[in-house]
Amino acid sequence: MIKDIDKQIAAWHENNEPAKIIELLESLPQPALTRERMGWLARAYNNLAGEEDKPEYYETAIRVLESVRDEESEKDELWNHRMGFALYHLDREGEAAEYFLRTLDGNPYDSLRDDTKALLDDCYKFLAFPRYVKGSFAERVEQTWTAFAEHEAELRRLVDEGAPGEEIQQLAFSSLQTAFPDLSFEIGAKNYHIILSAGGTWMLYLLFRYFLSRMPESVRAHWKFSIGRNANPDLVINFGEGPVPAEEAKVVLTEDEGGESVSVEVYHPLLREGESPAWWRAEVLVDNAVGELVNTEFVSVIKVLEEAPAPEDSIPLAKLREVLAERYGDDPRWENIDVILQGTMNYSFKEQENIEPEDLRFDIIRGTTTVPRLVGEFARDESGLEDLLHRFGCVGGFFAFDVPGLNEMPEAERDEAVNAACTALENYVRNHAEGHCVDFIGRAVGRFHVYVDFIAYDIRAVCNAAFEYFENYDTPFAAFQTYRRHVAWYNMKKQS
Repeated sequence: MIKDIDKQIAAWHENNEPAKIIELLESLPQPALTRERMGWLARAYNNLAGEEDKPEYYETAIRVLESVRDEESEKDELWNHRMGFALYHLDREGEAAEYFLRTLDGNPYDSLRDDTKALLDDCYKFLAFPRYVKGSFAERVEQTWTAFAEHEAELRRLVDEGAPGEEIQQLAFSSLQTAFPDLSFEIGAKNYHIILSAGGTWMLYLLFRYFLSRMPESVRAHWKFSIGRNANPDLVINFGEGPVPAEEAKVVLTEDEGGESVSVEVYHPLLREGESPAWWRAEVLVDNAVGELVNTEFVSVIKVLEEAPAPEDSIPLAKLREVLAERYGDDPRWENIDVILQGTMNYSFKEQENIEPEDLRFDIIRGTTTVPRLVGEFARDESGLEDLLHRFGCVGGFFAFDVPGLNEMPEAERDEAVNAACTALENYVRNHAEGHCVDFIGRAVGRFHVYVDFIAYDIRAVCNAAFEYFENYDTPFAAFQTYRRHVAWYNMKKQS
């Protein structure tokens, strides 16, 4: 029996024996697991992850630290460093950097300060040009299809034999999780059909489309994959307090300005009962009743009504899809993921003073994009969407370059010259980046430069192709930068 637990843990840590620390701490009763000991447990999982090359232990370390998250822990330099350390080793440098900055804002001892600064420097370096320990998204996709191809015959056998849904789901998930660790999907009980769901994360639709474009013929011969959960207007969902039939839930519709979507308010007496948020319950009901892609594209806002609406002002939720189909059923966006992903938004910025040609994107006057959130986050100095892409091994980025002679051209000829230059770059990269691993998502024109925006599923392949292009393109300036404000940009022209 160990008399002094804390002293023994310190000795094992000194001797680099994290497995023993984990075994001991996880054997203790819950009241004995103080905040400090939970920190030691997370540290041990971080150390064991590196020792045994098991990234899943970093995930465990994060869960341990999250279990003791509060205002006090968020100010603690050790808690922040351990959280940042785990995120850093999971290719999540954007999130890790925030925790390392908090570590330095505290009062770290000298060696902790030095270690944190070194890791923070690495974060900024890898945010400027990402490295992926687990491989780029393109590489993860290839690995995933290889795994699925190995197991798909067994999966078909389970479907044919009517195996329990949980067993079928688990085998499918284990085959797909390299590309999508938290994938939400449905699989047919009587057919070979898998439906991928973005669960409200629009950016996943782009990743799904690329994923399906790489499906091997051996899989395509037997399986159908599609994007977006199907509609179920007659659904009944029980959130724990009793059944909520779509026929009994009431909906009030308001057409949005421009008429391209509607706002929806939902009422049912059980929506505000129980622990889960009422807004979440309403979103689940609407999403399932009308279908995921219809909800994504034609329902802008979902709110919860506190009181039952008048019958003449509302319809049953079960009728909502039918009403939306009457309004939008002929719209090309109706349940067509390719058309949805092609939707563009034009934007413009006020001209800024005191900027230099090196201040990329700050000179933009006007542009167009299929992913407005990326543009908006860059303008607000945020990076939530870029962090999400980074986690999957993708990069949201842009090329900035000068079009030769543009300023000397007559005004009427400039747009045509810009479009021709952007198209030539896009076509070259699309055709020469191995694996067709890029989606171009927008263009912009600035006071100093022209911009081409993209999502890269293998950033090295994309930049290598762009480097080849710019090597033979007569321009004095060409650069690449990720969709982050405070990172370095890379010169895409060879230096003499």
